[in-house]
Amino acid sequence: MTLSSSKAPLWIPLVAATLVSGDAATPRVARSPDVAERALVAPMPASAGAPSKVAMFRGDPARTGRYSGGGPSLIGMAWRAPTGGDVISSPAIDGGVVYVGSNDGYLYAFDLTTGARRWRANLESAVASSPAIAGGLVFVASRDGSVFAVDAASGARRWRMATRALLPLPWGHESGDYYLSSPAYVDGTLVFGAGDGAVYAVDAASGRVRWRAQTEGRIRSSPAVDGGRVYVGSYDGRVYCFDLASGTQRWRFDTDGASLQSGKYGFDRRSIQSSPAVAGGVVYVGARDGFLYAIDATSGALKWRFDHHISWVITSPAVADGIVYAGSSDAAFVQAIDATGKELWRTTGDAIVWASPSVAGDLVYVGDGAGRLRALDRSSGAVKWEFRTGASIYASPGVSGDYVVVGSSDGGVYALRATAGPPITRAVFFDSVAVKMAHVAHPEAAARYFVNRGYRALDTASLATFLAERVADRAPSVVVFAMDYAPASIVSPAPATSLLRRYLEAGGTIIWPGVPPGIFPAVMPPGELRLDWGAAHALTGVPHDSALFDSHGVHATAEGTRCGLSERWRDAWSVAPGGVTSVLGVDDGGLAAAWVRGFGGPAGTGFVRVPNDDLLAIYLAAECRPAAPLEPQPKS
Repeated sequence: MTLSSSKAPLWIPLVAATLVSGDAATPRVARSPDVAERALVAPMPASAGAPSKVAMFRGDPARTGRYSGGGPSLIGMAWRAPTGGDVISSPAIDGGVVYVGSNDGYLYAFDLTTGARRWRANLESAVASSPAIAGGLVFVASRDGSVFAVDAASGARRWRMATRALLPLPWGHESGDYYLSSPAYVDGTLVFGAGDGAVYAVDAASGRVRWRAQTEGRIRSSPAVDGGRVYVGSYDGRVYCFDLASGTQRWRFDTDGASLQSGKYGFDRRSIQSSPAVAGGVVYVGARDGFLYAIDATSGALKWRFDHHISWVITSPAVADGIVYAGSSDAAFVQAIDATGKELWRTTGDAIVWASPSVAGDLVYVGDGAGRLRALDRSSGAVKWEFRTGASIYASPGVSGDYVVVGSSDGGVYALRATAGPPITRAVFFDSVAVKMAHVAHPEAAARYFVNRGYRALDTASLATFLAERVADRAPSVVVFAMDYAPASIVSPAPATSLLRRYLEAGGTIIWPGVPPGIFPAVMPPGELRLDWGAAHALTGVPHDSALFDSHGVHATAEGTRCGLSERWRDAWSVAPGGVTSVLGVDDGGLAAAWVRGFGGPAGTGFVRVPNDDLLAIYLAAECRPAAPLEPQPKS
């Protein structure tokens, strides 16, 4: 049914808000809803990237999920930017800036290269839709039914409109209502769905409604626009096609779920959350009835459907070169299907796949419920690399150049660097024979944690072999010490010329928690406690004269935050900041408790001292490979 615009919802054009500087830690209640918070960072140089014409969820109005960039080798994490809520929103990248929403109620703009926050805008309600950027504006929806346009350069509001009251759920117990419909931008028109069951087409410059077309369920699906038509799924179990110019309904397709009563099954069998992808005259869309559908874009006739055997198909399909890529919820797989509906390959995991796959080059990038982002070979489904965040990934990754950017429900936005270069060899050291020599808690659990993330397990003998091989071939590598113990074979006979030191000087990276290496002599005289500050200095290249048992409160620096460290922890053995390359955490006395001592390799490599009881922080520090030094931040 098509509704006339005479019953259009409230539209509220707003003048540009006055901007003020603000601290990222300031509570939201202290902020006016009309104020964009500028981050205290230097602006990005113009050479970092010229603005593109348009960017949006799934890459284009047809929602094909295609991007350019990435690569088969994971170099590491360029940065992690924290927010105050789950990041369900998928990032849109435009002109060297990452735009993404968070369930903390803010829309964020981060520098693509450094992760520095350029601004954040308070939208007063969870931002679980994905931004569209065009004409110098960013368009996004919030959980309370509002749609906003904000200035892409400053975050100042340009207009806001409110949709109508949220429709009740058909059954009332439908779970997983995480997503919001994301706007599509086409030639000055913004098209989006809303929880009131309507599809809206509005003037992008003013927010005035051009038409509104009603369905019988909430719309969380993001409309796809192609060939002058709008395609969208609804919680009523139907896929709709509307005319872009007028909103006139062209056809309606009923999935199997449209006739099912979810209450009979005890879980939702009707809703469509998947966003359609349109390619080659075919609409591809998933549904909670457990099917992936291919529908003729002109007539609305079914071409084929692929049975996921009740497992929800929440992901929005990606389409490239006639191949469709989609994920499955409880069945926990990602698949490739050809234009006839034949499955070409399937890669099965151990966690739900709700996130939508993205295609760039020869790879498919997709997240899962265990927090993994995987890069799969397009032709075979083979896993090329994976990276694990701290919680589930429901967002679709954006790809630009060497960067793959994705949000996580741990509250972070992650930018990973992936190229066609040589891969980094990752390893973790643990030896059960030497556990009594360690001071950190639960080293065996730490070792399992890293092995589960694809790190090669090393014991004392294989550690020495590994380091010697890297000294010889100088291949990029990182070794995480799950225990703060360095075997004699890598630190003797002289610390300054030891295998450990030569490995660092050959470009290797060591991630070290706990007590500094060499500070406790291998043999301690009875009744005495003698610390060898000189050995620790010779091994790490960092003076340890100030390193003591005393534990202090520590807060992460901007660089430490970028490498994924927590805001605050407690630690001992701090050193003078002047003796390190980069300070990641500063204790209450002004000393460096977490730090990097580089040896001429890329940023982030060398000897890295990390907190000893936060496994996620240790992992992210091991993966941290910043592309450029962080701009200095003025004091507030």
